[in-house]
Amino acid sequence: MSDKVKVSPTPIQRNSADVAIELLEMHLRKEAVDANEIEVLYAKYYALARALEATKAYDLKVLVTNEIRAKLWKS
Repeated sequence: MSDKVKVSPTPIQRNSADVAIELLEMHLRKEAVDANEIEVLYAKYYALARALEATKAYDLKVLVTNEIRAKLWKS
């Protein structure tokens, strides 16, 4: 038996709460907001993440430009 154990790295998986926090952090880096607004912003970003999570990738085509669409999906 070998003394070395080989493990493959597991990709990082984010849930909707993680995505909402990251979006909120990006927002706060760009724009200062009142402390009372943070809760509302987080709720909006969380709702967006949940909605997108439940949407099929193909249905999101309408949200991207034709140039990006051509690169991602062969029309």
